[in-house]
Amino acid sequence: MRAPIGPQAPGGPGSLVLGRYSLCERLGAGGFGVVWRARDELLGREVALKRISLPDGGSERASREALAAARLAHPAIVALYEACAASDAFYLISELVRGETLARLIATHDLDDARVLGIGIALVDALAHAHARGVIHRDVKPQNVLVPYESHGATPAPRGSPAVAKLTDFGGARLAGDDVLTRTGDVLGTLAYMAPEQSDGGEVGEAADLYSLALILYEAFSGVNPVRGPTPAATARRIGRPLQPLERSRGDLPPSLTCALDRALAPCPDDRGRSLSCAPPSPTRSRRPPKPRVGLPPRRHRREDSAPWV
Repeated sequence: MRAPIGPQAPGGPGSLVLGRYSLCERLGAGGFGVVWRARDELLGREVALKRISLPDGGSERASREALAAARLAHPAIVALYEACAASDAFYLISELVRGETLARLIATHDLDDARVLGIGIALVDALAHAHARGVIHRDVKPQNVLVPYESHGATPAPRGSPAVAKLTDFGGARLAGDDVLTRTGDVLGTLAYMAPEQSDGGEVGEAADLYSLALILYEAFSGVNPVRGPTPAATARRIGRPLQPLERSRGDLPPSLTCALDRALAPCPDDRGRSLSCAPPSPTRSRRPPKPRVGLPPRRHRREDSAPWV
């Protein structure tokens, strides 16, 4: 992490930040910063530059994201190039991924079974990499999964090849040996994809990330998130309840696949197993998941779902 420097003017397109990054285009804004497509004038490449204003209270999250990303190097995880604290803001410089969020692709029913499985395999491997290095993501959700344009229609890639999906935003991660940033009782994450023990403010481990990933794949295969309710309160009441087995809505999928996902969605962490590695290499047939049934609350399409750089 670069040593603290003086204040940097937010500026607009054409402004130079940190002495080397020219702002090109504002890509989006979230609760923890504004993201720009920028050009690294020193290395001659495009990057994603996230500016987090320190008065906004995001310095702790930004520091956590930088520390977590520094431990990781995996093709299915967005790479962090540099982190720098100025007197008025924190900057994260990362790999620029041109693509869509998984949330957008699920909402538009633009995924067939083969692509869902390929994305799942990439994310399983990414989480295994992170967990082996003491990093628990704690906010695995479709909005934090980027699907590069060049990977659309691709088969699962081996390690070292371009990934079919990339996990991002480790700002809520728990780091092994870090008791200051992540205390029991802190509730970080997104309600509709949160493991029961996480929503209760309990200890969150690898099993919580596994639960969230299994819920993403359940939604991608079936077209419905069985936990999401019409209101946050309704969603909270559903967390921890047994979910309808995926086999009931997608009986055409291999039983080993549906059973692996259903087991990973067990309310008790000890009942989930340690991975989804027992899933088969491909579904027996490839089709798009059904659209949500009439009567279910429609999924609201939020702006951040189509801003994959935030």
